[in-house]
Amino acid sequence: MSALLKKLVFLVFLLPFALFLQAQEIKNLDIYLAIGQSNMAGRAEILHDLTAPIEDVYLFTGQEWVPATNPLNLYSSVRKVVSMQRLGPAYGFARKMQRDIPDRKIGLVVNAKGGSVIAEWMPGTLFFNEIISRARIAAESGEIKGIIWHQGEGDVKEADQYLGKIAHLITALRDSLNLPDLPFVVGQLSEDKAIRKPLNAFLTELPKQTPNTGVALAYGTTTFDSTHFDSPSQLLIGERYATEMINLLKTQTQTDDFSFGILTDIQYADVETVGKRNYRGTLETLKRTIPFLNAYDLEFSFHLGDLIDRDFESFNAPLSILESSKAPFHYIWGNHDFSVLDSLKQKVGGKIANEKGYYSIEKGNMVFMVVNGMDISVGAHPEGTKNHVQALEMMTAMETEGANNVKPWNGAVGEEQLAWMESVVQKAEKEGKHVIALCHYPLLPENGLHLLNHKEVMNRIGKSPAMVAWFSGHHHAGNYFKDSNGMHHLTFLGMVEAESPALGAIVTVKKDYLIIQGIGKEEDRILNFR
Repeated sequence: MSALLKKLVFLVFLLPFALFLQAQEIKNLDIYLAIGQSNMAGRAEILHDLTAPIEDVYLFTGQEWVPATNPLNLYSSVRKVVSMQRLGPAYGFARKMQRDIPDRKIGLVVNAKGGSVIAEWMPGTLFFNEIISRARIAAESGEIKGIIWHQGEGDVKEADQYLGKIAHLITALRDSLNLPDLPFVVGQLSEDKAIRKPLNAFLTELPKQTPNTGVALAYGTTTFDSTHFDSPSQLLIGERYATEMINLLKTQTQTDDFSFGILTDIQYADVETVGKRNYRGTLETLKRTIPFLNAYDLEFSFHLGDLIDRDFESFNAPLSILESSKAPFHYIWGNHDFSVLDSLKQKVGGKIANEKGYYSIEKGNMVFMVVNGMDISVGAHPEGTKNHVQALEMMTAMETEGANNVKPWNGAVGEEQLAWMESVVQKAEKEGKHVIALCHYPLLPENGLHLLNHKEVMNRIGKSPAMVAWFSGHHHAGNYFKDSNGMHHLTFLGMVEAESPALGAIVTVKKDYLIIQGIGKEEDRILNFR
């Protein structure tokens, strides 16, 4: 058999196996669309070391996937002649994406057209319809993760209108693909011609106006004709596209759904039941509740105060049970937690790993603001101390005004903590984040069990659009109230008076609402963000 014939026979047997491998490789791709005009199509020289395929990166032909090799705009359905297609930013982009996220395979849908103005890409145009059609077919092999866009050289004379146009295009692309949060990165133009500087300046404002967008900056780039990036610059700006895209993807991951647990008012003491308060039996309720919490993948859980009813030694029993929780617990100060000897009051914070009583933690776009309602109180501070005296003065003044919550078991938030709370909420509002406050005491309704200076707290933070909810305990019967600003006030059922074998809640944070899944008698709810 001749050498040529042997080679042909080998290929005949090898081909089915190769196709099998190819079929395996083109499943579950992370797909990125690369669109725009000539700089996206690529006009730079394809240097010798840029001719090889990028490992684990595939290029969409319109019907199938092939290893990604330059020129990447070869299969564009709207391109100019083949000879004009050279090195564009998609190569550097894909190479860095694969390098930084090596466990994922990448699919590129490159559909650029040199000389096109943004009007040619708007909804209803040929270019728009082509990219949507090709994207939908490509998505059968994976998930569309983002879009990179480079265009604008043809629109520099109307730079002040560009942001509005690109925002409209982004919305239309997202709507047509049914991907409302799809990351979109634009690239700045070369400033070898000064006329492009205003448009570049406008582009930097895009992330402030349109969510989930980024800008690949063009500083340090060079061109070979004052318009088209040369090869090193195409690689550079391609990598900047990738950096922006990765940051946007990380932000999305951070804001993915997550859940946390809520318990309150375990209020254990080794004493007999009084009324509905099953002080000793609450430990059994707690033991039966922990498996419910452990059935979920919780980030953490909160206990909203009154872990004990009295006596410092009582802490050990509930804390030992809570150690069996898979998720770590955060403990809020409650009035009964300080029903201990004055000499031991300063040790309570350390016992429940919350020395100061207030702090904040963040997860994704949610800020959890732990509030110390015992800050100004007669219960948490020994007689004669500053905060104890201030609490007495506050309650005396309130009593003359007829307030119904002037009780020794209620507390208030001090000025230092109030200022801190304002700063947390203002920062969250500025960053587009949401806030859940967690306190032993409710703010509303005014049922006599609410925070002593609830009105001041409401005036300082209640109107902020960042405030989603105020979660509390203290009122064992539970309560729910939505105030005029749209903030939710949810008081959870107290475990010491549980009417079910287990009691608590799982809270799942979604993009724009919370899901409360009650355990036992706790009600299920959906709390929409305002």
